[in-house]
Amino acid sequence: MRNRSQGFTLVELMVTIAVAAILLTIGVPSLVSMYEGFRTNSNVEKIHNVMAFARNQAISYGATVNVCPFASVSTCGTSADWSGGIRVYINSAGTDKELRAIDSFHSNDKVKGPSGTITFSPEGLSSGGTLIYCPGGKTAESQSVDITTSGKISYGNDGNSC
Repeated sequence: MRNRSQGFTLVELMVTIAVAAILLTIGVPSLVSMYEGFRTNSNVEKIHNVMAFARNQAISYGATVNVCPFASVSTCGTSADWSGGIRVYINSAGTDKELRAIDSFHSNDKVKGPSGTITFSPEGLSSGGTLIYCPGGKTAESQSVDITTSGKISYGNDGNSC
């Protein structure tokens, strides 16, 4: 009587590895685009929420609240590039008090907005503007947040140019 050994043969193992490699080659690109879509939705929601927060704080404090792109640790940028993050602050007694901040976004993504600062008045009115989030710099997949001068904050059109 012959004992049969347990396990896989080399041929079976190589076929299994080849099939797994083919499946990964097909599946990974779609997973990357799915991850990019989730990241975009999450970051656009963050931008929307921080703008709503700024407007609510302006009304609550009865003071002007500013939203600007990060330039460095505690200063605002003056360019239209908001990729470095977003800073929300109130100026009281001549000093800036930071209320909230969003750190920089993913290094491949671009965030374009108005040059300088978006302000919210104590009445909830705004200087207005549109922030466009472009994942990987792709215009076709971009999403935006619109801020009207009346202070309304809403999700804007998709596919705006970066």
